[in-house]
Amino acid sequence: MKQIKAHDFKEVYEWLGINLDTLGCVMLDLEPLEGISSPESEGGAGALYYAKNKERFWIDGWVCDKTPHITLLYGFLETAKNYQPHIEKVLVGWDLPEVEIENVSFFDSPYTDEAYYCIVAHIKVSPKLLEGHERLQFLPHIDTFAGYKPHMTIAYISKNEGENYRDNFINDLNNKLRGKKIKVKKEINYGGNK
Repeated sequence: MKQIKAHDFKEVYEWLGINLDTLGCVMLDLEPLEGISSPESEGGAGALYYAKNKERFWIDGWVCDKTPHITLLYGFLETAKNYQPHIEKVLVGWDLPEVEIENVSFFDSPYTDEAYYCIVAHIKVSPKLLEGHERLQFLPHIDTFAGYKPHMTIAYISKNEGENYRDNFINDLNNKLRGKKIKVKKEINYGGNK
């Protein structure tokens, strides 16, 4: 079954005056991954994909060494910083010391003008992680995907490399990362254009 997403109904959000690319986001920063290296360090520099549209600053090649994170909730109607006191209030008493990688997979680009695969580490949805997500859902937001599928973005690779390259890359990462636990940093990341 195809993943349903808000980008499938782009005209609805355009009519409402909502830009799906600029919604607010609360993230949990993670400790950097060890034991993996970028395609660039292994002679595959052409494999990485960088956004043509500079407003999509997050599409930036090998990203897991920059600020590895998982999204606790994407879709706030304003920047999450504007909701900070309310976010802090709904998260009182909630804590998450670590997350676990369930497997590595990919998402297709939602943009017709950006031909990439987003390589991600899917995070096991523990009861504690789900609780944090659900607490944030009490605040005004739009769900941009059906269901909560937390993930840590590892890299963006060009579709020009082909499906075999993508699948081999993912298999290698699964061998190294499946079941790995990663510490969560204590401070909440309120997003922004970084």
